[in-house]
Amino acid sequence: MRLLMLDEVWRSLCAVAILTVSVVTHNYAVEFKDFRDGRVYRGIPSGSLNWFKQSLKYSKTSYFTDENGIPFYRSDSWKASCPEGTQLPDETDWDELIEDKFSGPDKMQNMSDFAGNSSRGFYKFEMDEVVNARKGFVYFAVRGPANHVIRLETKRGTTKYVDIEDADAVQIRCVFPRDQFAEKNISPKDMIFTDKRDNKKYKVGVRGGKIWMMKNLAFSVTSAKQCYVEDKSFCEKFGRYYTYEDALKACPPGWHLPDDGEWRDFQKDRATLDWDNLGQGGCQDWDNFCDGFNSGHYWSKSSIQENTARSWEFNRSDKDIDRTDVSVYKGLYVRCVAD
Repeated sequence: MRLLMLDEVWRSLCAVAILTVSVVTHNYAVEFKDFRDGRVYRGIPSGSLNWFKQSLKYSKTSYFTDENGIPFYRSDSWKASCPEGTQLPDETDWDELIEDKFSGPDKMQNMSDFAGNSSRGFYKFEMDEVVNARKGFVYFAVRGPANHVIRLETKRGTTKYVDIEDADAVQIRCVFPRDQFAEKNISPKDMIFTDKRDNKKYKVGVRGGKIWMMKNLAFSVTSAKQCYVEDKSFCEKFGRYYTYEDALKACPPGWHLPDDGEWRDFQKDRATLDWDNLGQGGCQDWDNFCDGFNSGHYWSKSSIQENTARSWEFNRSDKDIDRTDVSVYKGLYVRCVAD
């Protein structure tokens, strides 16, 4: 994922154009106001971008508005249609959204939520008909070659890039940059995140294009023993142990347990890893404890077999990393990643 690596001109425009940022409880919500007609669009965060939750409704550059009140646009107007401070997503943007939202077990629900009230099909005006509407296909414009669009099949959760004719018209979704530090109430100056559930503070950093907690999570999920050698002082030093089930729900809102792909990105540049920080605290194996002063064991969200899940072990003495499948009942540490 690309994190805050966008064109400086576009970034400066967005600083002016993003009007409404609201925090409701612990959930971050961003809205974008189109000054041309006053419409406000809710943002769907994904990677480095916010995506319009609704199809664009700017009528002056559209070719046709359907019975649902949704404008459709021909390719010669795509570039000029998104409001200042946003732009039409290209294939790379769509691919990142697909990886983030439209893959895995929740892909169909996520795609259905993304499509929302968008009209199905696209308009083919040379034949004066709507194409593929009944098949659950939704078509959106893609920045790049003329007439290049993406087709979402909401009934199956699949995507495909296709080309349409000059006279055809599709819907538009615009994108604008995320400020992920602002979303998490993190000052870029001190890089500290405060967990509002217990007011514990965590140093954060960027690895693999994502914001990671640089300290083990210490939030208490259960009343079970969660400290190394059952000494509470070690919970303060190393964080808490979690079973896999508890690890899945331990991170604060807006954060999540990393999967294997995110751990791979995290550890790619091993020379920059804080081995003394990562390679301590051991693990809890029933009534026994792993080496707490030379290794740290961390849960991955990834699970291949029943009753097991992935563990990432960092050994500071050897500067080595080992990935294994372990019992979901073991006690391992949690590092949270920003959504």
